[in-house]
This record gives sequence, structure tokens and C-alpha cells, in this order.
Amino acid sequence: MNPPPDPWKEYRRRRRMLLWGALAGLALFAAGFRLAQARHAAGPFYVGLALFVGAVAWASIPLGEFICPHCGETFACRGKSRNLLTRACLHCHHPKFKS
Repeated sequence: MNPPPDPWKEYRRRRRMLLWGALAGLALFAAGFRLAQARHAAGPFYVGLALFVGAVAWASIPLGEFICPHCGETFACRGKSRNLLTRACLHCHHPKFKS
């Protein structure tokens, strides 16, 4: 019989997606910065900054919606507050990566 799947594998996948989103946003920000330097204008810089913030915000949504395997509530969100760096569930205080 197969053991039950590790619920934290999905959490790690979502965390990697956030990291890749941040790296992609950083690349877009750098491209906007280089374009701003080439044109001697600030507009592309702010567009690159907006793309960076947007990429990170978009990639953080799945991580914030991860369901705690212990209590069934969202792990990193409680009401309107969100803490993606938390080490324990914000509802039941179950530690991260413990089954």
C-alpha cells in the first residue's frame, strides 16, 4: 500500500512558483531600468517597477491560499492579514513541514 502523499510537497511547489515569479519580475524591472537609461526617461523605470510588483503579487496568491493539513483553514491567511513567511498556521499554530 502506498503511503499518503506529503501535503507539504504542494506548499514547496507554490513557494518555488513565488520565487520564480519574483525572479521574472526582477528581470522585467531590470529591463525597464535599462530602457529608462537608454531613453533618458523615468517612464520605463516605473513600468518595470509596476511589472515587478505585479509579478510578485500574482505569484503570491497560490501560496497564500495553501490549506493547512491539520485544521483545513488557509495556512498563511487569517481574515485580511497575510503572512507568507510564517512558521506555523495562523489558525491552529501547527508548525510548518510537520505532518
